[in-house]
Amino acid sequence: MDVSSSDSGGYKPSINIEQAPSVMAPMMHIATAYGFVIAAAVLLLANAPQVAHGLYGDSRVILMVHCFSLGFLSMTAMGVLQQWVPVVFDVPPLPLARVTANFLLYVVGILGFAWGLLQPQWVVLACAGTVIAVAILIWSAGVIGQLARSSRPRDIIDRGIQAAVIGFNVVWVLGIFMALSFLGWWPEYLVLPIHIGTALVGWMGFLVLTVQLKLNPMFSMSKGSGINPAVPLYLAAGGVLLAWVSLFTGMFLFRVGALLWTAAIIVTTVQSMLVVLHGKAKTFDRVFVGVAAGWFLLLAAAGLAMWLNPLAVLFAFWGFLTLIFSYQARIIPFIVALIVAKRTPGPIFKAFFMAQAMHSRHQPLAVGIMGVAGAVLSAMGRILVLPRLETAAGAVALLLIGSEIQALVSAMARGRKQAALRL
Repeated sequence: MDVSSSDSGGYKPSINIEQAPSVMAPMMHIATAYGFVIAAAVLLLANAPQVAHGLYGDSRVILMVHCFSLGFLSMTAMGVLQQWVPVVFDVPPLPLARVTANFLLYVVGILGFAWGLLQPQWVVLACAGTVIAVAILIWSAGVIGQLARSSRPRDIIDRGIQAAVIGFNVVWVLGIFMALSFLGWWPEYLVLPIHIGTALVGWMGFLVLTVQLKLNPMFSMSKGSGINPAVPLYLAAGGVLLAWVSLFTGMFLFRVGALLWTAAIIVTTVQSMLVVLHGKAKTFDRVFVGVAAGWFLLLAAAGLAMWLNPLAVLFAFWGFLTLIFSYQARIIPFIVALIVAKRTPGPIFKAFFMAQAMHSRHQPLAVGIMGVAGAVLSAMGRILVLPRLETAAGAVALLLIGSEIQALVSAMARGRKQAALRL
């Protein structure tokens, strides 16, 4: 069957998948990110009493948080952009050797950071933090260089990616001040809310808000017209700016910033609904159920942040986990379909439609349900100070990770089968 002719309905994605990099570029990052998120879930199981009692300064809890933030969130984002930037901005991918070297440097930095926290050895921690910062700078230079070489008209997508990259670098700079506070050289925890807010909004938030401007229209076969996609990004950016200013004026402005983050989530949710409703897809893609669950958890996080409630971080982590796993249930089958499309006759953009036959229809539903359940269990464990509920949340996280891996393995198996049939 010629997928490109029978299923497209005249729709053609506005991307150049001819520029897609070697599959190793994104997949080495994504596969390693799964190792780190499994480690974070295991650490939640092992440290359930500390989490339930709110002992967030415990080195093992800090390690769990950074396994998730540096190891899973950032590693996944770096891998996705290795695939996404060349395709969307129509520029050649970075050389695989450079990508691999940068990846290894970043992994060594995270592993050294983990070792330094477990010992604890501050010299090791400082050296590892330096390695992480260098790896982020090199990665950032690569992305910014690709954007500069693109002949694509400049728009909010360019500015969103640039802002996310800048935010990623601000996070590690603020991390230096966090380290100094632990050593007593800086007022304790003064920059902690700003460090967390920049990581979750100024880095991951900007990135998700920007990347979905391409993903949602693709999945729903919509042109995404009739909305102003810059509004959520400007609201989120305004919130981050107010959070930074709150360092000098007090936490009231941080609360106002969290209010702007709440508004950004509401606006992007409404806009996403409009995009989906105006799409040409013959059936509703259930990926948007998982995505909606992720945004619901992030909305709860933003609301809690207005009250400076530490549970905001918990809901944000589960929200990003749900969002990422929902989108990956479509992104990774697309990467597999791209490999198949390159090896078979016909236009390469048929990979977009081939991917629709590979992905699991039910996985986004499972991701949404388990993501919300895990967040509720973990929140109740902290509120009621019941470690067994934190243990249950860790078990849900492992179940969620396992189901995602199984779904992706099945998608790749279907891809190999399609390749065999078409050769």
